[in-house]
Amino acid sequence: MFRVLCFVIMAFDLCLWDKCNNRCRMCTNPPAPWPAWDGSFGYDYDSIIARLEKKSVEIKLSDSIYITGGEPTIHPRFRDILKYLKFNFPKQTKRLLSNGRSFSYEKYAQDILAIDPDLEIDMSLYGPNEKIHDAVTQAPGSFEQSRQGLKNLLRNKSVNQVIGLRFVLTRESYQNILEFLDLVKNDFSQIDRLIIIFPEYEAQAVKNMDDIMIKYREVKPLVNDVREKILTLSKLVETRLYHFPLCVIDRKFWPLVWKTWPENEVEFIEACDQCQMKKFCVGPHKGYLQNVGVDEFLPFLSRVEVEESGNVYRPIC
Repeated sequence: MFRVLCFVIMAFDLCLWDKCNNRCRMCTNPPAPWPAWDGSFGYDYDSIIARLEKKSVEIKLSDSIYITGGEPTIHPRFRDILKYLKFNFPKQTKRLLSNGRSFSYEKYAQDILAIDPDLEIDMSLYGPNEKIHDAVTQAPGSFEQSRQGLKNLLRNKSVNQVIGLRFVLTRESYQNILEFLDLVKNDFSQIDRLIIIFPEYEAQAVKNMDDIMIKYREVKPLVNDVREKILTLSKLVETRLYHFPLCVIDRKFWPLVWKTWPENEVEFIEACDQCQMKKFCVGPHKGYLQNVGVDEFLPFLSRVEVEESGNVYRPIC
């Protein structure tokens, strides 16, 4: 899928296939099988390369390639695809989104890291312990594998490689954010970035709304309770907040807020048109408006003075 992130900078999404070894309740993918951007269902190596060749010009105009799935690392030709991307698109940053379980095998982690010395990997943990994480992924043993995978990546990465950790807030996990932050500080302080994500309500996530749904108003006081821990941690590790409109989060967090949704997934409601901070805001997600409502989004009727970063992804510094 070719998309525009933050309405200005282009990134290219390369979905390797529709298979995964987790069954995350908040997954935003549709039930498998789903088609690639050209409408075909072929995820073998030759089909993927053929699609990349068709989009070669657009990819070379983009700043990065997001390698997604399903779970990319369990594709049987993952190594070959990564080598192809490295050789044919050397100027684009390759960013792998993974659950990290495959990297629990240290030799595999070493082999993948050796392919691209500039590779960026964002992997996921959904709780501070096995009970919470595995309840979210519905895959027994996934927490231990992901945790070991992260350790192996940090131990073997080169100086230019970036390793990030993602934590998606769900009803099953959000109240454990304090313990999760302690886990990061105590065990994984070597990561390059920490990303805290509010869930998107679409595809399979909508089917599991009773289990996962939280509202911004529920999250805000809890996040504020651990505000100093997050801000302190952000001085050690680059910390990002994804999917948070400005009006639903404390202003002290604004420098951590990133604009992350493509334009077609955002719907600025009538109240947003009055907001003096609209240009800095990611906006409400359509899935949230459809499944939760609009009441939480309140406009700033006068401008709040902020220092602009010049970065369209993270507009406030």
